[in-house]
Amino acid sequence: MSGDGRALFMKGLKAGIPIGIGYVPVSVAVSVMASKMGLAFLPWQMMNWLVYSGSGESVILNLISGGETALLMYILAFSIVNCRHILLSLSLAQKTDKNMSFLQRVVFVIFNTDETFAVSMQQKGALRAPYLFGIVVVPYIGWCFGAFAGFVFNSMLPASVKSAFGIMLYSMFLALIVPPMKKSRQISIVVILAASMSILLECVPIVKLTSGQVMMICTIVTCLIGAIFFPVEQEKSGVAEEEENIAENNM
Repeated sequence: MSGDGRALFMKGLKAGIPIGIGYVPVSVAVSVMASKMGLAFLPWQMMNWLVYSGSGESVILNLISGGETALLMYILAFSIVNCRHILLSLSLAQKTDKNMSFLQRVVFVIFNTDETFAVSMQQKGALRAPYLFGIVVVPYIGWCFGAFAGFVFNSMLPASVKSAFGIMLYSMFLALIVPPMKKSRQISIVVILAASMSILLECVPIVKLTSGQVMMICTIVTCLIGAIFFPVEQEKSGVAEEEENIAENNM
């Protein structure tokens, strides 16, 4: 790896530290649920290593607690909840460096999450492979560590702390959404529209949709509205910006 590549990797690594720290309590919360349900330690840890999805694992736990035995139901529920990653990957592909190989893109997508996607999309210019690989390291380690700690220290946690873990995932995601909303009126409109549509679909008694279906409908509709009415201007490359600065200084 070149010096520039190492610098980008370290930049991504530092950007992923807050996400990794935030993943620990979320992973602990999910593992506490699994421990309460009597799931075995080793199979649960292996699922955390392979699945790496808080919402997906929560859906699986809900199906287990409901007594679901059909494998197809688990596959469908998990697929619906995580279909948003298709949209995230398509959006992120527009910002990635064209020199990234297919294998590099596949490896990154496996470890990409909502939070790493949100932080990466806020970066200026094309996203190169060293940065993307750096940003996913600490979050993955934090998730796996939290899964281990949740099982080991479940009996030591007070009831008040266990109940508070339920809102950790939403709090962390709000922390990523609010700063861009403050900077952009267009982003604020799209977020408010998505929230309003989600509430409407959840509250209307005539419409019977799962949470995963509601999430997909809101995501697709609001993304289309945002792309049509609030398109993002193409960012200038670092070379173009430097040329403009030189031209202005020469005037």
